[in-house]
Amino acid sequence: MAGEVKAEMQARVRDSRIEPARVLEVGGWAGPKSLLDSPEMALAEKVVLNLTRVKAQDGITSVIGNANDMPFDDESFDLVMSIYTLEHDRKFWLSLAEMKRVLGPGGMLVIGVPGFVRDPDRDGRRRTVTYKVHYDFDYYRFSEQAVREVFFDGMERVEVGSLLRPPRIVGHGFKP
Repeated sequence: MAGEVKAEMQARVRDSRIEPARVLEVGGWAGPKSLLDSPEMALAEKVVLNLTRVKAQDGITSVIGNANDMPFDDESFDLVMSIYTLEHDRKFWLSLAEMKRVLGPGGMLVIGVPGFVRDPDRDGRRRTVTYKVHYDFDYYRFSEQAVREVFFDGMERVEVGSLLRPPRIVGHGFKP
């Protein structure tokens, strides 16, 4: 994970001034890769969901499960985050629906994915720069439009942008 993407996601949380009591990282890891090490989450109950066991870390509960069918109650988190996970999820739309289901009203959803963006100075409108395939189960790249209109459909105060080259798409929205 590029440190710049993690920093951008954590900055979005910080700038929102949300004070989450319970935070979920979908597809997260332990240590420096975790999105849960932000000061804004210091007092929150922190949960990481992954298909495999995540190394134990102080103050973080690790849950083994599939994001397509999360083992959590409706509206049980104030903040849900996911980075570099949905491109590996064959049925990413189910995971998105689950993230919204477990997010409480007024809660914030923050997502980072590899993407592709138009760059008229470089692509001549013929192609876009994209992130290389890096696992056998690496299925998708997303446009800013897809992230804005599909990922955050039905959400409020949505903001989506790209950074780095090849591009990483980062977006956030709030559940009404």
